[in-house]
Amino acid sequence: MLPPAGTRPRRPSPAKESQHIVSTPPEPFPAPEGPPQGPRRGARTPSRIPALLRSRGFLIGAAVLVVLLLAGGGTAFAMDKRITLTVDGKDRTVHTFGSSVADVLESAEVELGEHDKVVPAAGTQVSRGQDVEVRTGRKFTLELDGKAKSHWVTAFTVDEALKEIGKHKEPMSLSVKRTAAVPKSGLEVTARSARDLVIQQDTKKKKVSSTEPTVGEVLKENGIDLGKYDKVKPKAATEPTDGMVIKVMQVIGKPKTKEVPIEAGVQTRENDDLPKGEKKVVRKPKDGKKKVTVATVMKGGKKTEHVLKEKVLKKPVKGITEVGTKEEAPEVDSDVGGPADSLNWAGLAQCESGGNPKAVNSAGGYYGLYQFSEQTWASTGGSGLPSDASPSEQTMRAKKLYNMVDGNWQSQWPECGKHL
Repeated sequence: MLPPAGTRPRRPSPAKESQHIVSTPPEPFPAPEGPPQGPRRGARTPSRIPALLRSRGFLIGAAVLVVLLLAGGGTAFAMDKRITLTVDGKDRTVHTFGSSVADVLESAEVELGEHDKVVPAAGTQVSRGQDVEVRTGRKFTLELDGKAKSHWVTAFTVDEALKEIGKHKEPMSLSVKRTAAVPKSGLEVTARSARDLVIQQDTKKKKVSSTEPTVGEVLKENGIDLGKYDKVKPKAATEPTDGMVIKVMQVIGKPKTKEVPIEAGVQTRENDDLPKGEKKVVRKPKDGKKKVTVATVMKGGKKTEHVLKEKVLKKPVKGITEVGTKEEAPEVDSDVGGPADSLNWAGLAQCESGGNPKAVNSAGGYYGLYQFSEQTWASTGGSGLPSDASPSEQTMRAKKLYNMVDGNWQSQWPECGKHL
């Protein structure tokens, strides 16, 4: 007999439970008719739980499944690691089940190049919340004092790159700022190392070390501003070199300009055709002219006038004087004996050559005082040219020739022989 609606059946007492166990199948839910209606107030909704859910075995199995699922999820949660990965300064979060830095990079799909760097190292074990940094390698070329050398660095700036290659503390001037970025494509930097120099102002000397590219900038670096008329040697645009002495001359007042002559002078040269000691003016000297700028400067602690610059207005022309080096033929006794010695040989010479022992008649090949031919001269015992012999030798051989032709002067001097 079913209990009245709304009442719960009583559970049999333990002593009688085994005797009243009845297997009663559950009643099916009636098919709904018309629109659904809620239960009446005060009435209980009939149970709709299927019989399967009421079975004890199902409930135990479900409980076991839930426990297993919860256990598996906890294990997975425990194995997952949240890592902060920084690549070239940019952060990202990476989740990995791996145990090493290499696993983190693999999870993030980051491949290391030959010159890249990772911190900590790829084989290092990682833990949850750890930081991993990757820096890409980049080519850094430093040309120091004309010598270039390339390095692979992971630095982001020139200053960091210099630290990596051990040049950070060396004094040098750079073609770019130290804060300049080193891109992944690489960077070439030109640098100058410091030069040891001496700055001299009159008698004062100062040793300095500078990386400046010009003498002028070295002076500015040391508080020396060149005035309009000041002079510096070497010039301000000159590139400094080790050991260079920079001389500064500071001008007092305004310079003055004036024109002054340039003395030409005389050049002396030898002439072996002139008798020894004889001089011959080939060209007279002509003085030139120049414009000079002078100023008062301090020199040796005293004020003195100094030429700042000069400009040649007219070049000088040197004179030329030749000095003879030719040794004169020795004088000989012109007497040969006989009637020839008493003749007027000076009169003959005057008629033939004008009395010039050097006379040369190039048209006829006749030489000297008495216009000997070379053949006739040789026949009297002479050597060389008659014009090179001394006057006394020429007269002596003319007398010999006279005797050789037995006084027949007409055969030798047909025009002038009458003066003998």
